[in-house]
Amino acid sequence: MSEADQMVFGDPSAEKPGPRLADEIGEWVESRDTARLVAFFAVAPGAEAKAFLVEDLRGNADTMSSHPAAAWKVFRTAGPGARFVSIGDAGLRRCVAAVGPDQEVQFLPPDAQSLSGPGADDAVREWRTAPPSAFVDTAPQERVPADGVLARLTADRADDANLHVWRIGYGLLGLSALVLGFLFFRVTMDDSFITWRYGKNLVEHGVWNWNPSGAPVEAYTNPLYAVLSIVPALFGFSAELFFKIVAIGIAAAYVFLVRRARLPRGQEFVLLAVAAASPIFFLQLFMGLETVSFALLVAWLFSIVYRRGALGRGGYVIAAAVALSRPEGIVLAAVAIGWSVLIDRSRANRRGAAVVLGGWAVYWCARWWYFGSFFPNTFYRKTGGDSAFFVDLLNVLPSVGPMVLPVMIGLALGFGLYRRATGRNPLAEPDVLRHVVPVVLAVTALLIVFGVYKRSELVMDTGNRFCWQLLFPVVVVVLSRPIRLDRSAPDSGVSRVSALIAICLATAAVLLWQPGQLSSGVVAGTAVVVLGIVVGSVRKTAASVLVCAIGLGTAIGFGNATELTQMLAYRYRLEAAHQAVGEAIASTKLPGGALAIGDAGIAPYEAGAPAIDIDGLATKEAVSGVLSPAFLQANDLQLAVLLSATDDAGSAWRSGAAASVQSYVSDPARGFWSAPGAEFSPNYYLNYWIGPKWRGTGLQEKLGEVFMKSRARNDKPDSEVFLENLGNFSFLVK
Repeated sequence: MSEADQMVFGDPSAEKPGPRLADEIGEWVESRDTARLVAFFAVAPGAEAKAFLVEDLRGNADTMSSHPAAAWKVFRTAGPGARFVSIGDAGLRRCVAAVGPDQEVQFLPPDAQSLSGPGADDAVREWRTAPPSAFVDTAPQERVPADGVLARLTADRADDANLHVWRIGYGLLGLSALVLGFLFFRVTMDDSFITWRYGKNLVEHGVWNWNPSGAPVEAYTNPLYAVLSIVPALFGFSAELFFKIVAIGIAAAYVFLVRRARLPRGQEFVLLAVAAASPIFFLQLFMGLETVSFALLVAWLFSIVYRRGALGRGGYVIAAAVALSRPEGIVLAAVAIGWSVLIDRSRANRRGAAVVLGGWAVYWCARWWYFGSFFPNTFYRKTGGDSAFFVDLLNVLPSVGPMVLPVMIGLALGFGLYRRATGRNPLAEPDVLRHVVPVVLAVTALLIVFGVYKRSELVMDTGNRFCWQLLFPVVVVVLSRPIRLDRSAPDSGVSRVSALIAICLATAAVLLWQPGQLSSGVVAGTAVVVLGIVVGSVRKTAASVLVCAIGLGTAIGFGNATELTQMLAYRYRLEAAHQAVGEAIASTKLPGGALAIGDAGIAPYEAGAPAIDIDGLATKEAVSGVLSPAFLQANDLQLAVLLSATDDAGSAWRSGAAASVQSYVSDPARGFWSAPGAEFSPNYYLNYWIGPKWRGTGLQEKLGEVFMKSRARNDKPDSEVFLENLGNFSFLVK
């Protein structure tokens, strides 16, 4: 290395943290964010450069430009030895960065070595003594003091000095993810097959419907997953395996986006840990439902608003995906879009809002016309009727009021005091509006959780998935902007308080979701949140946000050990019972007729025959809890599978429309014959009644074999079923 190289690059063995900043500046160049480029390349605090020089110490021609973006592009294509220099009034020069022999960019702190020319000594003193009010905006999502470049480089070097410790930490996270992934990869919910049946019927029968014939019914809540189910049906491979691969892709995308955010290493580690070390995250990830994809899309959308304000094209694509992921997604998308427009009222931002919201309205009206219902059928089933949603809106305050109203009053008072002290309207201050985005998300989540979810009949709320899918985004959003933990770091009181309020609201929601069934994870996580609040109140440090986020992630991330064990055995029980019943029907040559069943997922999916969902998720007529004899006769019911706690052939749980179906098939005049059915688990049987047209086809004998085999496999504790099938994933390729 030459003397010139040593002067620029210093000790060749020293760590160079520049690539992280170089990529960040590259984003500003691509987004034409001239204001941030000018501020970053200032020759002194508050002193903008007038020109930008790319010097080449290897003898090539230098390049001078009046625009920082143009100069930066030239610098990034230059070879080793190139230097980026800002030039100010009267010839003051600051060497900002240089390219090393390995093509790596190294940023130089503003000191006596990098500053030269008239006024250099004064500039060095200004950089060292600049007050917190002198800002260099080093990222779209944060502001740091004028010496922030030096502080960030120092922090990065400290991180790199402890690189072996971080490698161990990341290695443990990777190991945790592999173990949890291996365990929960085997979990698939019966309900997921309801959605996948649409893709199968489209390919096999050319209809977009749950049944291959009959009036259309919308039994799915995520049209994106329903459309994706066409792919495995079209190419003839397992839909279950396909969506496991999709789940792995979702997890990989989350890791990629967290890494790409270039957050402080400790903060990045926590964001990865709340997923990689969480059994609930992996349980929700592999169930085949949209829970994790919806949660991460919501988190991504609000993080963009929190970091940047304006959504941009990519942000509006994500907003559209949120709106299409679940029926309540449009509420979250509309809130995020509306808040973004408040922050950035540019024509482009307003045009994006109009396109997404208008496009969603067109889609909603089109599906309303096709299916004949304003909401998906699942909504009516879970809320109990067409008017329940609007009635619940009037009743939501008693549940949410004690949490939300004090926050709203506090925000109103805070905005009022801000306006009185500064003379400015906080609603016209983009930074203030960005700071309170976590509170906006938390309040919206609470209104949905307690205004809709809590007042609905959520039968398949495994791992508290409905509550989790709106509270996990709060953890991600509050950590999506850099949190500097060193004591010299400036603390934006509004940002810190907003994040803490959001976490407090989310934690309160966890405690109130099932107050009588608090797990050890909820108790421990709540204790950590309380500790963080105390630290934040006493020390007024941004570290309190990180502590509280860890607490909330703990509270929602570990679940109940008994339920987790049940889910590890669930798919094997499903295979021996529901799936086996469906396969028995599919393998039998049957005359026309329909199947009626309460668990209407994999059994109808495998059977392929027309089906009636007794629980009402996929059959409109069953939403009221009653199926008329005329309806059952018109659909030619020939097999009724009634769930029961015993293997008594005539017994049944009288939930949903089961009572009316049992009354129909038990009428001697109709000629049905009953028998004990498959055992899903002890005290959970699929007893059946078979009609005259399907008797004598051999189906009875096959269902009898299913009963005997399922009893041998499933009449055991969950832990035993799981351990017997620890390495068994054969169901994925059937």
